[in-house]
Amino acid sequence: MNRHFKLILAVGMAAFLVGCGSGTGSSSKIDPQRYANRNVAFDQYFTEIKADAAPAKPDEKGFIRRWTIIEPINKPNSGNTVFTDSYIQAELTKQYFPGQFTADIKALPKTGDKVVVESEAPRASGRGGFGGGFGGGAPQGAGAPGAGQARPQGAPGAGAPQGAPQGGFGGFGGGAPQGAGAPGAGQARPQGAPQGAPQGGFGGFGGGMMGGGAPAAAAAPATVKDTLTWHSVDSKLFNIKLIRFATGLTEGKKRYGLIFNAFTVINCEQDIPNVRLAAGSNASSIWWVNGEQVLVLQADRRMVADDGMSKRITLKKGKNLVRAAVINGPGMSDMCARFYNEDGTILTNYTITNM
Repeated sequence: MNRHFKLILAVGMAAFLVGCGSGTGSSSKIDPQRYANRNVAFDQYFTEIKADAAPAKPDEKGFIRRWTIIEPINKPNSGNTVFTDSYIQAELTKQYFPGQFTADIKALPKTGDKVVVESEAPRASGRGGFGGGFGGGAPQGAGAPGAGQARPQGAPGAGAPQGAPQGGFGGFGGGAPQGAGAPGAGQARPQGAPQGAPQGGFGGFGGGMMGGGAPAAAAAPATVKDTLTWHSVDSKLFNIKLIRFATGLTEGKKRYGLIFNAFTVINCEQDIPNVRLAAGSNASSIWWVNGEQVLVLQADRRMVADDGMSKRITLKKGKNLVRAAVINGPGMSDMCARFYNEDGTILTNYTITNM
């Protein structure tokens, strides 16, 4: 065997063994994905409250910690690259149950109320197969920009063309490049793949080790009927740990590939004009105030406080309904929200209820 080849092979094997052992030492960092797979008690993160609980206040940094959240709806995406604006508009504005988008405070569900939802059946472990998983399912086309968001921060979101090939065990270099999507107004700091990033599965540096080719025709997903319960909670953290909400209430049976719907009621003693809703989510989300869609956070993204900022809105005297919908594939899920005054200070002069 050629001496140079032997040397290259030895170096490659050494690098492989070091890589395999790098996460096993006592000084290694905790893998957040593995940590997310551990079942953690619901009450470590939430206190469930009654329908007539006394009003709460925003915390010292203005974050809203009281929410009424319905147990999550199955949407088993094998990856997060599908979260273009058009996709999340279609999925997060879809009505899964009656009264889902009511703007009538008196018609809001109360903690303990139940609804029957028909959704996609969960796939094994909530992920795709090995080859199709890393890049997710079939990429969606770029959608029209979301309306009503101000203060865009960063590059426009990139949408992948429809029909991009999905690799079996092939795809890092075998998928079609993403096309540039139209920027959504005020959709702050999109964190999806950059333009030109290839789509696909695991292997395939130039076409795939075991083939790529045209994708098979997608079969209609199986559906399942779920009875879901609303829960009014006070979060023990500023960010609402939706993955802990899901696993804690379903004994770990629901973890990834989910849609979360939540609302809260903001009570003001007088009109407060020209405020902005600032929010963050993992991954994509849509936010409404008094029935109006005011903020969209698209693409695969980590939750960052104030990641997106709405246009200027008025919180009216009395009750104001804030609604959020969050979608995620594999990985952590959480969200946070607070309001800013017109002068840039944090708004705190209101109370929070669940009805």
